Amino acid sequence: MFFTVFVIAVILDKVIGEFPNNIHPVVLIGKLIELLKRFFIDMNLYLSGILLFIAVFVVFFIINYALYQVVIYLPILFVVVIFGTLLSQSFSIKVLLDSAERIRYTLEQKDLNTSRREVSKLVSRPTENLQRNDLISATIESLTENITDSVVAPIFYYFAFGLIVISVFCYYHLFDDSFIITNLNLFIINNYGMDPNNKVIDIIFLSVLFAFVYRVINTMDAMVGYKNEKYKKIGYIPAIVDDIVNLIPARISGYLMIIASYILGMDWKNAYRILKRDSRNCDSPNSGYTMAACAGALDIQLEKKNNYVMGDPFKQIDTYDIRRAYNLSRWTIFLYLLLQVFLTALLFIIISFLF
Repeated sequence: MFFTVFVIAVILDKVIGEFPNNIHPVVLIGKLIELLKRFFIDMNLYLSGILLFIAVFVVFFIINYALYQVVIYLPILFVVVIFGTLLSQSFSIKVLLDSAERIRYTLEQKDLNTSRREVSKLVSRPTENLQRNDLISATIESLTENITDSVVAPIFYYFAFGLIVISVFCYYHLFDDSFIITNLNLFIINNYGMDPNNKVIDIIFLSVLFAFVYRVINTMDAMVGYKNEKYKKIGYIPAIVDDIVNLIPARISGYLMIIASYILGMDWKNAYRILKRDSRNCDSPNSGYTMAACAGALDIQLEKKNNYVMGDPFKQIDTYDIRRAYNLSRWTIFLYLLLQVFLTALLFIIISFLF
């Protein structure tokens, strides 16, 4: 069932994408942060960031505990579908890729004003005066950077929490006989019609919750993690925590992008070279990995003025590079999903033999 929830989530993301903003969990998390930060920002203390964290998570866990108390009494099929639906909203594959394609189309139509409006939805920098090449660069930067934030990291933490807990439970024989590992109950199906109150449902729910814990941290950093006078104290702790939780996912994403560039016949050697050289050019220690790998693979230079430059301008950047970045990003995401399937299958085989 653990893996089934993930499969449902990926399918739902592909078919329906994201919920409308008024019911989207991540948007609601952002509104909660916006509401609570008003109580702490005037403190002008580094402690205010910690208090904001605590307040947001207390409310977050109370709401989710109440939801769980309702869900566990539903039929098991409904529970799995609900968990899969919730997990699908913790990451965003379809919307991420579609947004880049939409901007590419407006740029090819030479509609700079619409392109600027679309890019402004993806980046924090002012877009009113960005020219064509700046818009292309900003689109590719946003697309590739968000592979980590919007796709790899939430799924990584869903699997990291779930698989570690499942392994520990199996090692200490904490599962009862009503769900035998060799019947795939934990991972895929529910042969015995398990009671929704058992440990498997708890693990799946907490794994989904863990994916959203990441999104809470990431959203909080996006909203208050700035180094300006207004946010430098309240945003200090959220920014550090976000850097920590993205440490592994960012590097996985960057190196998978190099592999993807090899599969697509792009300049994978240059992708590796630029990743090693330029991935630390950003203020963030993590966001540069996929951007640098993409710039190298496409033999282009990406630039956020007065902030960072990545890659070498071997060729003039063009709208077609957005399409190439789209293909590269899509393959990077596919490779990551494949990696998670492989690791889950490997763990199942190990548990089957050992326990």
